[in-house]
Amino acid sequence: MRRVRVGVIGSGGIFQGAHLPAYPDIAEAQLVAICDVSETTLMVAERRVRGVYQERIRRAKDEGNIEIADMLETDLKEMKRYSNFSEMLSREELDLVDICTPTKFHSSIAIEALRSGVNVMCEKPMARTYLECLDVIEAVEDSKKFYQHNENWLYHPLWYNARKFIESGAVGEPQLIFLATAHGGPEWASWFWDLDVAGGGALLDNGVHAITCSWFLSGFDKDPTVVKAAEPYGICIRMKTRIIQGIFRPFEVEDDAHVLIRFESDDGRWTTAHVEGSWSHRDSMDTRIIGTDGEIRPETRGEETLLVISDARGSRREINLGKISWIQSFAGEIRNMCNCILNNIRPICDERVGAETTAIVQAAYLSQKRGKKPVTLSEFKKYALKIREKEGNKAPEVLLRDLIKGVKVLQVA
Repeated sequence: MRRVRVGVIGSGGIFQGAHLPAYPDIAEAQLVAICDVSETTLMVAERRVRGVYQERIRRAKDEGNIEIADMLETDLKEMKRYSNFSEMLSREELDLVDICTPTKFHSSIAIEALRSGVNVMCEKPMARTYLECLDVIEAVEDSKKFYQHNENWLYHPLWYNARKFIESGAVGEPQLIFLATAHGGPEWASWFWDLDVAGGGALLDNGVHAITCSWFLSGFDKDPTVVKAAEPYGICIRMKTRIIQGIFRPFEVEDDAHVLIRFESDDGRWTTAHVEGSWSHRDSMDTRIIGTDGEIRPETRGEETLLVISDARGSRREINLGKISWIQSFAGEIRNMCNCILNNIRPICDERVGAETTAIVQAAYLSQKRGKKPVTLSEFKKYALKIREKEGNKAPEVLLRDLIKGVKVLQVA
C-alpha cells in the first residue's frame, strides 16, 4: 500500500499531545520528519515520538501483528529531525506537511510548502487574519495541491453523528444551534495572549472550533452571511490579569466572546448559530441543535456520551456513542487528508472553510468595535481589502490593531 510521507513543522504541545498519538495507528501515513526552530522542543519531541512508537510496536507484537511492528520499527529508524523547515522540504520527498506552529507562522509555512509542490494540512486557525488566508488560497490555486483546514471536531463521533442525524431529517430543518468552546485559558504559554503571534484571543483560538462545527452542522452548502457580537457580553476581557508563564500580567486579547452567525443557502434556507469562545469558562446556553421538528443535545453519563433526539410530540431517542477519546478526532482528520491525497479527492474542510472561518472571527471583532452592530461578511471583506490596498505588506498587522480596539475590559455594575 502506498503511504503518504508526512513532515511535521512545529513539534510542541498540539503535535505531542494530539497529532503524535494518532500517527502510529494510521496505516496511510508515514511520519518521516519533524521540524522545530527550538532545539529543546525538538529533542523533547523526538523522545516523545520514540516512546509513543515503541509502545505501539510492543502492542503490535503482543497482538501478533508482526508486519505492523516491523513497519513502525522501520519508520522510527528512518525518521529525521530538522531545525530548518526549508531544509526539510529540500531534503525529504514529502507528500504532506502537517503545520502545528503558533498562528503567526501558519500562512507563510503553508505558502512555502505549497510552492514546493507539497500538500498542506494546518492546525486551526488558518491564519491571524483574513488577508493572510487570501495569500494561502492564491498559493493553493497556483500549486494545484490540496489544503486541509484541520478542524478535528468534524471527525469527533459526537459531532459527526449529530450531522448524520440532521441530514437524515431527524429534527426537520435546522434553525438554531447553541455551541460553546470554553475553558480556563492556556496560561501555560504566553504566545496565546500575544496579539502579534496569535492574531486574537479566545474567539480566534478556541471559538473557531464551535464556528466551523456549527457551519458543518448547518451544512457547508450554506454560506456565512452575517455576524454579530452578541449581547450582553460581546467580545471582551472578563478576567483582567492572569498568571501567564508564572507572572501576573494584563493582556489585550479577549478571554470571552459570544457571537451570532447566520448561515444561508442559495435556495433561501438559513440557520443561526450562537457561539461562545471563552478562556473564562462557560456561561452560554447548553449545547442544542434545534430544528423545525425537534432537537438534538449531547449528554454525558459516566464515561459514555449520548446523543438525545427529541421532538414536540414527546418522542425521545438516545444514541449511545460509548466512551470517546478526543484523540479519535485528530486521527480522523489526519487519515482523511492522507486518503484525499491517495485518492485525489478535495478535503471537505478546505482552504475556503478555513478562510471563511477566520473572516467570521474578524467580522465579529468589527461588530464589537461598532457597538455590537451586525456586520455582513461581504462588508467585512471590503473593509479588510481597503486596508490591504492602503497599507500593502503591513496590512495584516494594521488590521489586527484596528480590530482589537473594540475589545475592552467588561465593566461590572
